Amino acid sequence: MDSHVFLGVDVGSGSSRAALITDSGKLLAIHSTPFSTSRPAPDYFEQSSEEIWSSICTSVKAALAIAKIDPSQIKGIGFDATCSLVAYTAGPPDTAQPVSISPSSNFEDSNRNIIMWCDHRAKEQAIRITETRHEILKNIGGTMSLEMELPKTLWLQENMSKEQWQRIGRLFDLPDFLTWRATGDYFPSRCSVVCKWCYKAGPESGESSSHVKNQGWPTDFLRQIGLGEIADDDCQKLCGIGNAGQRVHFAGEHIGGLTERAATELGLVPGTAVGGAVIDAYAGAIGTLGAKLNGIEPTVDEAGKRISMICGTSSCHLVMSDKPIFVPGVWGPFHGVMLPDMWVAEGGQSSTGQLIDYLTRTHPAYDEALKRAQASTPVLSFYEFLNQQLETIVKKQSLPDMAYLTKQLHITPDHHGNRSPFADETMRGSISGLDLNSNTVDGLAVMYLATIQALALGTRQIVDALCDAGYTIETICISGGLSLNKVFVRVLADVMQLPVVLPGSGGDAAVVVGAAICGAVAFESKVRGPKASMDGVLWKAMSHLTVASDVVEPTRDAKLQRFYENKFRIVRKMQQDQCEYNKMMNH
Repeated sequence: MDSHVFLGVDVGSGSSRAALITDSGKLLAIHSTPFSTSRPAPDYFEQSSEEIWSSICTSVKAALAIAKIDPSQIKGIGFDATCSLVAYTAGPPDTAQPVSISPSSNFEDSNRNIIMWCDHRAKEQAIRITETRHEILKNIGGTMSLEMELPKTLWLQENMSKEQWQRIGRLFDLPDFLTWRATGDYFPSRCSVVCKWCYKAGPESGESSSHVKNQGWPTDFLRQIGLGEIADDDCQKLCGIGNAGQRVHFAGEHIGGLTERAATELGLVPGTAVGGAVIDAYAGAIGTLGAKLNGIEPTVDEAGKRISMICGTSSCHLVMSDKPIFVPGVWGPFHGVMLPDMWVAEGGQSSTGQLIDYLTRTHPAYDEALKRAQASTPVLSFYEFLNQQLETIVKKQSLPDMAYLTKQLHITPDHHGNRSPFADETMRGSISGLDLNSNTVDGLAVMYLATIQALALGTRQIVDALCDAGYTIETICISGGLSLNKVFVRVLADVMQLPVVLPGSGGDAAVVVGAAICGAVAFESKVRGPKASMDGVLWKAMSHLTVASDVVEPTRDAKLQRFYENKFRIVRKMQQDQCEYNKMMNH
Protein backbone atom coordinates (compact mmCIF):
# COMPACT_ATOMS: atom_id res chain seq x y z
CA MET A 1 0.00 0.00 0.00
CA ASP A 2 1.05 3.60 -0.58
CA SER A 3 2.19 4.73 2.87
CA HIS A 4 3.48 8.20 2.00
CA VAL A 5 1.80 11.08 0.20
CA PHE A 6 3.55 14.04 -1.40
CA LEU A 7 2.16 17.49 -2.06
CA GLY A 8 2.89 19.61 -5.10
CA VAL A 9 1.99 23.30 -5.31
CA ASP A 10 2.03 25.02 -8.70
CA VAL A 11 1.52 28.76 -9.13
CA GLY A 12 0.74 29.64 -12.73
CA SER A 13 -0.15 32.94 -14.34
CA GLY A 14 -3.74 32.99 -13.07
CA SER A 15 -4.26 30.22 -10.51
CA SER A 16 -2.58 28.08 -7.90
CA ARG A 17 -2.98 24.31 -7.86
CA ALA A 18 -2.33 21.67 -5.25
CA ALA A 19 -1.89 18.00 -6.11
CA LEU A 20 -1.36 14.93 -3.95
CA ILE A 21 0.45 11.83 -5.23
CA THR A 22 1.35 8.54 -3.55
CA ASP A 23 4.81 7.04 -3.41
CA SER A 24 3.87 4.89 -6.41
CA GLY A 25 2.92 7.96 -8.47
CA LYS A 26 -0.86 7.68 -8.22
CA LEU A 27 -2.60 11.05 -8.43
CA LEU A 28 -5.01 11.26 -5.49
CA ALA A 29 -6.39 14.76 -5.85
CA ILE A 30 -5.91 18.09 -7.55
CA HIS A 31 -7.55 21.44 -6.91
CA SER A 32 -7.16 24.87 -8.50
CA THR A 33 -7.92 28.33 -7.09
CA PRO A 34 -7.79 31.47 -9.26
CA PHE A 35 -6.18 34.76 -8.32
CA SER A 36 -6.25 38.17 -9.98
CA THR A 37 -3.89 40.15 -12.20
CA SER A 38 -3.90 43.93 -12.46
CA ARG A 39 -3.03 45.56 -15.79
CA PRO A 40 -2.80 49.30 -15.05
CA ALA A 41 -1.09 50.13 -18.36
CA PRO A 42 0.03 48.40 -21.57
CA ASP A 43 2.81 45.87 -20.87
CA TYR A 44 2.23 46.11 -17.09
CA PHE A 45 1.15 42.95 -15.24
CA GLU A 46 0.94 43.10 -11.43
CA GLN A 47 -0.13 40.62 -8.75
CA SER A 48 -0.33 40.17 -4.99
CA SER A 49 1.82 37.64 -3.14
CA GLU A 50 -0.64 37.59 -0.23
CA GLU A 51 -3.53 36.77 -2.56
CA ILE A 52 -1.45 34.04 -4.18
CA TRP A 53 -0.50 32.53 -0.82
CA SER A 54 -4.15 32.61 0.26
CA SER A 55 -5.16 30.81 -2.96
CA ILE A 56 -2.49 28.16 -2.27
CA CYS A 57 -3.93 27.56 1.21
CA THR A 58 -7.39 27.15 -0.28
CA SER A 59 -6.13 24.69 -2.90
CA VAL A 60 -4.14 22.59 -0.41
CA LYS A 61 -7.05 22.26 2.02
CA ALA A 62 -9.42 21.38 -0.83
CA ALA A 63 -7.04 18.72 -2.17
CA LEU A 64 -6.78 17.17 1.29
CA ALA A 65 -10.56 17.08 1.53
CA ILE A 66 -10.93 15.51 -1.92
CA ALA A 67 -8.34 12.81 -1.15
CA LYS A 68 -9.75 12.25 2.35
CA ILE A 69 -6.34 11.80 3.90
CA ASP A 70 -4.89 12.91 7.20
CA PRO A 71 -2.36 15.79 6.95
CA SER A 72 0.18 13.64 8.83
CA GLN A 73 0.42 11.42 5.73
CA ILE A 74 1.99 14.29 3.78
CA LYS A 75 5.75 13.68 4.04
CA GLY A 76 7.13 16.22 1.59
CA ILE A 77 6.14 19.42 -0.23
CA GLY A 78 7.41 20.78 -3.53
CA PHE A 79 6.71 24.25 -4.93
CA ASP A 80 6.90 25.66 -8.43
CA ALA A 81 5.85 29.04 -9.78
CA THR A 82 6.25 31.50 -12.61
CA CYS A 83 9.45 33.51 -12.62
CA SER A 84 7.78 36.69 -11.36
CA LEU A 85 9.49 39.26 -9.11
CA VAL A 86 8.23 39.68 -5.52
CA ALA A 87 9.12 42.70 -3.37
CA TYR A 88 9.14 42.55 0.46
CA THR A 89 10.58 44.35 3.43
CA ALA A 90 13.34 42.64 5.40
CA GLY A 91 12.60 40.23 8.23
CA PRO A 92 10.97 36.83 8.80
CA PRO A 93 7.57 35.95 7.28
CA ASP A 94 5.79 36.83 10.54
CA THR A 95 6.85 40.48 10.37
CA ALA A 96 7.95 41.25 6.79
CA GLN A 97 5.49 43.18 4.62
CA PRO A 98 4.87 43.36 0.86
CA VAL A 99 6.24 46.43 -0.92
CA SER A 100 4.35 47.99 -3.82
CA ILE A 101 5.90 47.81 -7.29
CA SER A 102 3.03 49.74 -8.90
CA PRO A 103 3.72 53.27 -10.20
CA SER A 104 0.01 53.76 -10.92
CA SER A 105 -0.51 53.86 -7.14
CA ASN A 106 2.63 55.93 -6.55
CA PHE A 107 4.11 52.72 -5.14
CA GLU A 108 1.63 52.75 -2.26
CA ASP A 109 -0.65 49.79 -3.06
CA SER A 110 1.10 46.88 -1.33
CA ASN A 111 -1.49 44.49 -2.77
CA ARG A 112 0.46 44.86 -5.98
CA ASN A 113 3.93 43.71 -4.99
CA ILE A 114 4.67 41.28 -7.86
CA ILE A 115 5.92 42.20 -11.33
CA MET A 116 4.79 39.27 -13.45
CA TRP A 117 7.14 37.37 -15.73
CA CYS A 118 5.31 38.72 -18.82
CA ASP A 119 5.54 42.38 -17.69
CA HIS A 120 7.54 44.38 -20.25
CA ARG A 121 7.98 47.68 -18.41
CA ALA A 122 11.77 47.25 -18.25
CA LYS A 123 12.48 47.37 -22.00
CA GLU A 124 15.05 50.16 -21.75
CA GLN A 125 16.84 48.47 -18.86
CA ALA A 126 17.03 45.13 -20.70
CA ILE A 127 18.52 46.82 -23.76
CA ARG A 128 21.15 48.60 -21.67
CA ILE A 129 22.09 45.37 -19.92
CA THR A 130 22.48 43.58 -23.26
CA GLU A 131 24.64 46.41 -24.57
CA THR A 132 27.24 45.77 -21.84
CA ARG A 133 28.21 42.56 -23.71
CA HIS A 134 29.29 41.13 -20.38
CA GLU A 135 30.56 37.55 -20.57
CA ILE A 136 27.79 36.33 -18.29
CA LEU A 137 25.22 37.05 -21.02
CA LYS A 138 26.62 34.08 -22.92
CA ASN A 139 24.64 31.86 -20.57
CA ILE A 140 21.33 33.42 -21.59
CA GLY A 141 21.76 33.35 -25.35
CA GLY A 142 23.60 36.67 -25.52
CA THR A 143 20.54 38.86 -24.84
CA MET A 144 19.01 39.97 -21.55
CA SER A 145 15.35 39.01 -21.60
CA LEU A 146 12.59 41.22 -20.25
CA GLU A 147 11.27 38.13 -18.49
CA MET A 148 14.31 37.92 -16.22
CA GLU A 149 14.66 39.64 -12.88
CA LEU A 150 17.62 42.01 -13.24
CA PRO A 151 15.93 44.39 -15.74
CA LYS A 152 12.89 44.55 -13.47
CA THR A 153 15.09 45.17 -10.43
CA LEU A 154 16.93 47.96 -12.24
CA TRP A 155 13.60 49.47 -13.31
CA LEU A 156 12.44 49.59 -9.69
CA GLN A 157 15.64 51.28 -8.54
CA GLU A 158 15.37 53.89 -11.29
CA ASN A 159 11.65 54.61 -10.91
CA MET A 160 11.09 54.51 -7.16
CA SER A 161 12.06 57.31 -4.81
CA LYS A 162 15.08 56.58 -2.65
CA GLU A 163 12.84 56.04 0.36
CA GLN A 164 10.55 53.66 -1.55
CA TRP A 165 13.50 51.71 -2.94
CA GLN A 166 15.08 51.37 0.48
CA ARG A 167 11.88 49.85 1.87
CA ILE A 168 12.62 46.75 -0.19
CA GLY A 169 14.57 44.33 1.96
CA ARG A 170 14.25 41.31 -0.30
CA LEU A 171 13.46 40.72 -3.96
CA PHE A 172 12.40 37.12 -4.53
CA ASP A 173 11.77 35.03 -7.56
CA LEU A 174 8.22 33.81 -6.87
CA PRO A 175 9.21 30.12 -6.31
CA ASP A 176 11.72 31.22 -3.66
CA PHE A 177 9.16 33.50 -2.01
CA LEU A 178 6.95 30.44 -1.54
CA THR A 179 9.63 28.34 0.20
CA TRP A 180 10.60 31.33 2.37
CA ARG A 181 6.94 31.85 3.28
CA ALA A 182 6.63 28.16 4.13
CA THR A 183 9.87 27.67 6.10
CA GLY A 184 11.15 31.13 7.06
CA ASP A 185 14.55 30.23 5.55
CA TYR A 186 16.36 32.29 2.90
CA PHE A 187 17.44 29.31 0.82
CA PRO A 188 16.75 30.15 -2.83
CA SER A 189 16.59 27.45 -5.45
CA ARG A 190 19.43 26.92 -7.86
CA CYS A 191 16.81 26.79 -10.62
CA SER A 192 15.49 30.29 -9.90
CA VAL A 193 18.68 32.20 -9.27
CA VAL A 194 20.77 30.61 -12.04
CA CYS A 195 18.09 30.79 -14.72
CA LYS A 196 16.59 34.20 -13.93
CA TRP A 197 19.18 36.21 -11.98
CA CYS A 198 22.54 35.40 -13.67
CA TYR A 199 23.70 33.72 -10.47
CA LYS A 200 26.83 31.62 -11.05
CA ALA A 201 26.69 28.02 -9.89
CA GLY A 202 28.47 25.26 -11.74
CA PRO A 203 31.45 24.43 -13.90
CA GLU A 204 29.99 25.93 -17.08
CA SER A 205 30.53 29.45 -15.76
CA GLY A 206 34.32 29.44 -15.94
CA GLU A 207 36.59 31.22 -13.51
CA SER A 208 35.69 34.83 -12.80
CA SER A 209 37.16 37.43 -10.49
CA SER A 210 33.66 38.51 -9.51
CA HIS A 211 32.78 35.19 -7.87
CA VAL A 212 33.97 33.56 -4.69
CA LYS A 213 35.06 30.02 -5.62
CA ASN A 214 33.25 30.49 -8.94
CA GLN A 215 29.86 30.73 -7.21
CA GLY A 216 27.44 33.48 -6.37
CA TRP A 217 26.06 36.81 -7.52
CA PRO A 218 28.14 38.52 -10.24
CA THR A 219 29.06 41.71 -8.39
CA ASP A 220 31.11 43.22 -11.23
CA PHE A 221 28.18 42.70 -13.58
CA LEU A 222 25.73 44.24 -11.11
CA ARG A 223 27.94 47.31 -10.79
CA GLN A 224 28.29 47.59 -14.56
CA ILE A 225 24.53 47.59 -15.15
CA GLY A 226 23.79 50.11 -12.40
CA LEU A 227 23.04 47.93 -9.38
CA GLY A 228 26.24 48.73 -7.53
CA GLU A 229 24.34 49.55 -4.34
CA ILE A 230 23.12 45.95 -4.19
CA ALA A 231 26.61 44.60 -4.91
CA ASP A 232 28.12 46.78 -2.17
CA ASP A 233 25.67 45.28 0.34
CA ASP A 234 26.83 41.73 -0.50
CA CYS A 235 23.70 41.23 -2.64
CA GLN A 236 21.52 40.58 0.40
CA LYS A 237 18.60 42.27 -1.33
CA LEU A 238 18.47 39.43 -3.86
CA CYS A 239 16.52 36.37 -2.69
CA GLY A 240 18.68 35.30 0.22
CA ILE A 241 21.54 36.23 2.52
CA GLY A 242 24.19 37.47 0.11
CA ASN A 243 27.35 35.97 -1.34
CA ALA A 244 29.16 35.40 1.93
CA GLY A 245 27.07 32.52 3.24
CA GLN A 246 24.50 31.80 0.55
CA ARG A 247 23.37 28.22 -0.08
CA VAL A 248 21.33 27.52 -3.19
CA HIS A 249 19.38 24.27 -3.30
CA PHE A 250 18.88 21.68 -5.99
CA ALA A 251 15.36 20.85 -7.18
CA GLY A 252 13.57 19.17 -4.27
CA GLU A 253 16.58 19.24 -1.95
CA HIS A 254 15.42 19.56 1.68
CA ILE A 255 15.36 23.20 2.79
CA GLY A 256 13.56 22.89 6.11
CA GLY A 257 10.21 22.21 7.69
CA LEU A 258 6.91 24.07 7.64
CA THR A 259 6.68 26.75 10.30
CA GLU A 260 3.81 26.66 12.79
CA ARG A 261 2.15 29.60 11.04
CA ALA A 262 2.48 28.16 7.52
CA ALA A 263 1.30 24.73 8.68
CA THR A 264 -1.80 26.25 10.27
CA GLU A 265 -2.61 28.27 7.15
CA LEU A 266 -2.13 25.26 4.86
CA GLY A 267 -3.86 22.75 7.11
CA LEU A 268 -0.70 20.66 7.39
CA VAL A 269 1.69 19.44 10.09
CA PRO A 270 4.54 21.69 11.32
CA GLY A 271 7.95 20.44 10.30
CA THR A 272 6.76 18.73 7.09
CA ALA A 273 9.73 18.60 4.70
CA VAL A 274 9.89 21.38 2.09
CA GLY A 275 12.14 21.01 -0.96
CA GLY A 276 13.99 23.44 -3.19
CA ALA A 277 11.51 25.07 -5.56
CA VAL A 278 11.64 25.22 -9.34
CA ILE A 279 10.30 27.49 -12.06
CA ASP A 280 6.98 26.17 -13.38
CA ALA A 281 8.40 25.10 -16.74
CA TYR A 282 11.01 23.00 -14.97
CA ALA A 283 8.30 21.33 -12.91
CA GLY A 284 6.67 20.40 -16.20
CA ALA A 285 9.93 18.86 -17.37
CA ILE A 286 10.28 16.96 -14.09
CA GLY A 287 6.75 15.64 -14.56
CA THR A 288 7.34 14.41 -18.14
CA LEU A 289 10.96 13.76 -19.17
CA GLY A 290 11.28 10.59 -17.09
CA ALA A 291 7.98 9.05 -18.23
CA LYS A 292 7.97 5.30 -18.69
CA LEU A 293 7.01 4.06 -22.17
CA ASN A 294 5.43 0.59 -22.21
CA GLY A 295 6.37 0.24 -18.55
CA ILE A 296 10.10 0.70 -19.21
CA GLU A 297 11.96 3.38 -17.27
CA PRO A 298 14.27 5.45 -19.50
CA THR A 299 17.91 6.06 -18.73
CA VAL A 300 19.24 9.57 -18.28
CA ASP A 301 20.98 9.21 -21.65
CA GLU A 302 17.65 8.43 -23.30
CA ALA A 303 16.05 11.39 -21.58
CA GLY A 304 18.75 13.59 -23.10
CA LYS A 305 17.13 12.92 -26.48
CA ARG A 306 13.75 14.13 -25.24
CA ILE A 307 12.63 17.74 -25.19
CA SER A 308 10.08 18.86 -22.64
CA MET A 309 7.51 21.28 -24.05
CA ILE A 310 5.29 22.99 -21.50
CA CYS A 311 2.45 24.76 -23.31
CA GLY A 312 0.28 27.16 -21.38
CA THR A 313 -0.04 30.94 -21.55
CA SER A 314 3.49 30.79 -22.94
CA SER A 315 5.60 27.78 -23.89
CA CYS A 316 8.98 26.58 -22.67
CA HIS A 317 11.21 24.00 -24.36
CA LEU A 318 13.72 22.30 -22.05
CA VAL A 319 16.41 19.86 -23.14
CA MET A 320 19.20 18.29 -21.06
CA SER A 321 22.78 17.38 -21.92
CA ASP A 322 25.82 16.08 -20.06
CA LYS A 323 27.96 18.93 -21.37
CA PRO A 324 27.41 22.66 -21.91
CA ILE A 325 26.07 23.54 -25.38
CA PHE A 326 25.58 27.23 -26.14
CA VAL A 327 22.83 28.28 -28.56
CA PRO A 328 22.26 31.91 -29.61
CA GLY A 329 18.79 33.09 -28.61
CA VAL A 330 18.31 30.17 -26.20
CA TRP A 331 18.75 30.50 -22.44
CA GLY A 332 21.44 28.40 -20.87
CA PRO A 333 23.17 26.10 -20.62
CA PHE A 334 22.38 26.14 -16.91
CA HIS A 335 24.15 23.63 -14.70
CA GLY A 336 22.32 21.69 -12.01
CA VAL A 337 19.03 23.55 -12.31
CA MET A 338 17.10 20.29 -12.70
CA LEU A 339 19.30 17.21 -12.33
CA PRO A 340 22.42 18.07 -10.28
CA ASP A 341 24.93 16.82 -12.87
CA MET A 342 23.21 17.90 -16.09
CA TRP A 343 23.00 21.10 -18.12
CA VAL A 344 19.67 22.46 -19.34
CA ALA A 345 18.96 24.70 -22.33
CA GLU A 346 15.68 26.62 -22.33
CA GLY A 347 13.97 27.88 -25.45
CA GLY A 348 10.56 29.43 -25.40
CA GLN A 349 7.65 31.24 -27.01
CA SER A 350 6.38 34.28 -25.14
CA SER A 351 2.75 33.83 -26.15
CA THR A 352 1.08 30.55 -27.12
CA GLY A 353 -2.22 29.83 -25.35
CA GLN A 354 -2.47 33.58 -24.89
CA LEU A 355 -2.05 34.12 -28.64
CA ILE A 356 -4.71 31.55 -29.53
CA ASP A 357 -7.11 33.24 -27.08
CA TYR A 358 -6.32 36.68 -28.47
CA LEU A 359 -6.79 35.83 -32.16
CA THR A 360 -10.00 33.86 -31.58
CA ARG A 361 -11.66 36.22 -29.08
CA THR A 362 -11.03 39.31 -31.21
CA HIS A 363 -12.46 37.60 -34.32
CA PRO A 364 -15.82 38.97 -35.59
CA ALA A 365 -17.43 35.50 -35.37
CA TYR A 366 -16.31 34.75 -31.79
CA ASP A 367 -19.67 35.47 -30.14
CA GLU A 368 -21.58 33.38 -32.67
CA ALA A 369 -19.16 30.45 -32.31
CA LEU A 370 -19.37 30.62 -28.50
CA LYS A 371 -23.20 30.55 -28.62
CA ARG A 372 -23.14 27.55 -30.95
CA ALA A 373 -20.68 25.73 -28.67
CA GLN A 374 -22.91 26.35 -25.63
CA ALA A 375 -26.01 25.27 -27.55
CA SER A 376 -24.45 21.95 -28.61
CA THR A 377 -25.63 18.66 -27.16
CA PRO A 378 -23.65 17.86 -25.17
CA VAL A 379 -22.30 21.35 -24.45
CA LEU A 380 -18.85 21.82 -25.98
CA SER A 381 -15.99 23.99 -24.83
CA PHE A 382 -15.16 26.78 -27.26
CA TYR A 383 -12.07 25.03 -28.62
CA GLU A 384 -13.77 21.63 -28.83
CA PHE A 385 -16.37 23.33 -30.98
CA LEU A 386 -13.67 24.81 -33.25
CA ASN A 387 -11.99 21.40 -33.54
CA GLN A 388 -15.29 19.85 -34.64
CA GLN A 389 -15.94 22.76 -37.01
CA LEU A 390 -12.61 22.10 -38.71
CA GLU A 391 -13.57 18.46 -39.23
CA THR A 392 -16.87 19.57 -40.77
CA ILE A 393 -15.13 21.95 -43.18
CA VAL A 394 -12.65 19.24 -44.20
CA LYS A 395 -15.50 16.86 -45.05
CA LYS A 396 -17.27 19.56 -47.07
CA GLN A 397 -14.13 20.24 -49.09
CA SER A 398 -13.07 16.56 -49.29
CA LEU A 399 -9.55 17.33 -48.15
CA PRO A 400 -7.15 14.55 -47.09
CA ASP A 401 -6.01 16.55 -44.03
CA MET A 402 -7.27 19.68 -42.27
CA ALA A 403 -3.78 21.19 -42.62
CA TYR A 404 -4.59 22.15 -46.22
CA LEU A 405 -7.29 24.57 -45.07
CA THR A 406 -4.54 27.15 -44.48
CA LYS A 407 -2.85 26.86 -47.86
CA GLN A 408 -3.19 30.63 -48.38
CA LEU A 409 -3.29 31.74 -44.74
CA HIS A 410 0.01 32.21 -42.90
CA ILE A 411 0.77 33.66 -39.45
CA THR A 412 3.96 34.58 -37.62
CA PRO A 413 3.35 34.04 -33.86
CA ASP A 414 5.47 36.92 -32.54
CA HIS A 415 2.72 39.22 -31.24
CA HIS A 416 4.48 39.51 -27.85
CA GLY A 417 7.99 39.43 -29.26
CA ASN A 418 10.19 36.42 -30.00
CA ARG A 419 11.83 34.71 -27.02
CA SER A 420 13.63 32.01 -29.04
CA PRO A 421 15.53 31.58 -31.23
CA PHE A 422 15.78 35.29 -32.13
CA ALA A 423 15.63 36.79 -28.61
CA ASP A 424 13.97 39.91 -30.01
CA GLU A 425 11.10 41.42 -28.03
CA THR A 426 10.53 44.00 -30.80
CA MET A 427 9.35 41.36 -33.29
CA ARG A 428 5.64 41.41 -33.97
CA GLY A 429 3.10 38.99 -35.37
CA SER A 430 1.74 39.16 -38.90
CA ILE A 431 -1.02 37.55 -40.97
CA SER A 432 -0.98 36.94 -44.73
CA GLY A 433 -3.95 35.70 -46.74
CA LEU A 434 -7.04 37.46 -45.35
CA ASP A 435 -10.14 37.81 -47.49
CA LEU A 436 -13.66 39.23 -47.15
CA ASN A 437 -15.03 35.81 -46.13
CA SER A 438 -12.75 35.57 -43.10
CA ASN A 439 -15.38 36.98 -40.72
CA THR A 440 -17.52 33.80 -40.60
CA VAL A 441 -17.43 30.95 -38.07
CA ASP A 442 -15.65 28.86 -40.69
CA GLY A 443 -13.17 31.70 -41.13
CA LEU A 444 -12.62 31.77 -37.37
CA ALA A 445 -11.96 28.02 -37.31
CA VAL A 446 -9.39 28.30 -40.10
CA MET A 447 -7.72 31.28 -38.39
CA TYR A 448 -7.51 29.21 -35.20
CA LEU A 449 -5.88 26.36 -37.13
CA ALA A 450 -3.39 28.73 -38.76
CA THR A 451 -2.46 30.07 -35.32
CA ILE A 452 -1.79 26.55 -34.03
CA GLN A 453 0.33 25.81 -37.10
CA ALA A 454 2.29 29.03 -36.58
CA LEU A 455 3.08 28.03 -32.98
CA ALA A 456 4.20 24.56 -34.09
CA LEU A 457 6.41 26.10 -36.79
CA GLY A 458 7.89 28.39 -34.13
CA THR A 459 8.74 25.31 -32.08
CA ARG A 460 10.47 23.88 -35.14
CA GLN A 461 12.63 27.02 -35.34
CA ILE A 462 13.67 26.47 -31.73
CA VAL A 463 14.36 22.73 -32.12
CA ASP A 464 16.30 23.32 -35.36
CA ALA A 465 18.52 25.84 -33.54
CA LEU A 466 19.14 23.36 -30.71
CA CYS A 467 19.96 20.49 -33.09
CA ASP A 468 22.21 22.67 -35.24
CA ALA A 469 24.21 23.46 -32.08
CA GLY A 470 24.69 19.81 -31.14
CA TYR A 471 21.61 18.53 -29.32
CA THR A 472 19.92 15.31 -30.45
CA ILE A 473 16.13 15.48 -30.12
CA GLU A 474 14.05 12.45 -31.03
CA THR A 475 10.91 12.83 -28.88
CA ILE A 476 8.70 15.66 -27.60
CA CYS A 477 7.26 15.29 -24.08
CA ILE A 478 4.36 17.72 -23.87
CA SER A 479 2.41 19.09 -20.91
CA GLY A 480 0.31 22.10 -20.01
CA GLY A 481 -3.17 23.12 -21.09
CA LEU A 482 -2.52 22.94 -24.83
CA SER A 483 -1.49 19.31 -24.53
CA LEU A 484 -5.18 18.55 -23.96
CA ASN A 485 -6.04 19.98 -27.39
CA LYS A 486 -5.99 17.10 -29.90
CA VAL A 487 -5.62 19.39 -32.92
CA PHE A 488 -2.65 21.16 -31.37
CA VAL A 489 -0.90 17.85 -30.56
CA ARG A 490 -1.58 16.43 -34.02
CA VAL A 491 -0.28 19.54 -35.79
CA LEU A 492 2.80 19.59 -33.56
CA ALA A 493 3.65 15.97 -34.36
CA ASP A 494 3.17 16.52 -38.10
CA VAL A 495 5.14 19.77 -38.26
CA MET A 496 8.01 18.37 -36.20
CA GLN A 497 7.86 14.84 -37.68
CA LEU A 498 8.57 13.57 -34.17
CA PRO A 499 6.50 11.47 -31.75
CA VAL A 500 4.71 13.48 -29.05
CA VAL A 501 4.47 11.82 -25.62
CA LEU A 502 1.50 12.67 -23.42
CA PRO A 503 1.94 12.31 -19.64
CA GLY A 504 -0.03 9.77 -17.63
CA SER A 505 -1.02 12.42 -15.11
CA GLY A 506 -2.96 14.28 -17.78
CA GLY A 507 -1.36 17.14 -19.69
CA ASP A 508 -2.62 19.93 -17.51
CA ALA A 509 -1.61 18.14 -14.29
CA ALA A 510 1.97 17.31 -15.27
CA VAL A 511 3.42 20.58 -13.94
CA VAL A 512 1.90 20.28 -10.46
CA VAL A 513 2.78 16.57 -10.40
CA GLY A 514 6.37 17.64 -11.15
CA ALA A 515 6.19 19.83 -8.05
CA ALA A 516 4.89 16.85 -6.05
CA ILE A 517 7.86 14.80 -7.28
CA CYS A 518 10.05 17.53 -5.77
CA GLY A 519 8.09 16.93 -2.54
CA ALA A 520 9.07 13.26 -2.71
CA VAL A 521 12.70 14.31 -3.18
CA ALA A 522 12.41 16.67 -0.20
CA PHE A 523 11.40 13.76 2.03
CA GLU A 524 14.17 11.52 0.65
CA SER A 525 16.70 14.33 1.09
CA LYS A 526 15.58 14.92 4.68
CA VAL A 527 16.00 11.21 5.49
CA ARG A 528 19.45 11.13 3.88
CA GLY A 529 20.64 14.16 5.84
CA PRO A 530 22.09 17.57 4.90
CA LYS A 531 25.49 16.32 3.75
CA ALA A 532 24.24 13.52 1.49
CA SER A 533 24.77 13.80 -2.26
CA MET A 534 21.73 14.67 -4.38
CA ASP A 535 23.11 12.87 -7.44
CA GLY A 536 20.54 10.53 -8.91
CA VAL A 537 17.80 11.27 -6.36
CA LEU A 538 15.59 13.42 -8.58
CA TRP A 539 16.03 11.23 -11.65
CA LYS A 540 15.08 8.14 -9.67
CA ALA A 541 11.89 9.88 -8.53
CA MET A 542 11.10 11.17 -12.04
CA SER A 543 11.45 7.76 -13.71
CA HIS A 544 9.64 5.94 -10.90
CA LEU A 545 6.67 8.26 -10.46
CA THR A 546 5.73 9.17 -14.06
CA VAL A 547 4.36 7.25 -17.03
CA ALA A 548 3.20 8.13 -20.54
CA SER A 549 -0.51 7.91 -21.28
CA ASP A 550 -0.16 7.98 -25.05
CA VAL A 551 2.27 8.61 -27.89
CA VAL A 552 1.05 10.53 -30.93
CA GLU A 553 3.10 9.52 -33.96
CA PRO A 554 3.53 11.95 -36.88
CA THR A 555 1.73 11.41 -40.15
CA ARG A 556 4.28 9.94 -42.57
CA ASP A 557 2.91 11.49 -45.76
CA ALA A 558 5.28 13.09 -48.26
CA LYS A 559 2.71 15.61 -49.54
CA LEU A 560 1.86 16.78 -46.01
CA GLN A 561 5.54 17.05 -45.09
CA ARG A 562 6.15 19.15 -48.20
CA PHE A 563 3.17 21.35 -47.29
CA TYR A 564 4.57 22.11 -43.84
CA GLU A 565 8.07 22.57 -45.22
CA ASN A 566 6.71 25.28 -47.52
CA LYS A 567 4.80 26.92 -44.67
CA PHE A 568 7.97 26.90 -42.60
CA ARG A 569 9.85 28.72 -45.39
CA ILE A 570 7.00 31.22 -45.72
CA VAL A 571 6.95 32.03 -41.99
CA ARG A 572 10.71 32.60 -41.99
CA LYS A 573 10.39 34.82 -45.08
CA MET A 574 7.62 36.83 -43.41
CA GLN A 575 9.85 37.37 -40.37
CA GLN A 576 12.73 38.49 -42.58
CA ASP A 577 10.43 40.84 -44.50
CA GLN A 578 9.27 42.40 -41.24
CA CYS A 579 12.87 43.18 -40.36
CA GLU A 580 13.21 44.91 -43.74
CA TYR A 581 10.03 46.92 -43.11
CA ASN A 582 11.40 48.07 -39.77
CA LYS A 583 14.65 49.19 -41.39
CA MET A 584 12.70 51.19 -43.99
CA MET A 585 10.59 52.91 -41.35
CA ASN A 586 13.63 53.77 -39.24
CA HIS A 587 15.32 55.71 -42.07
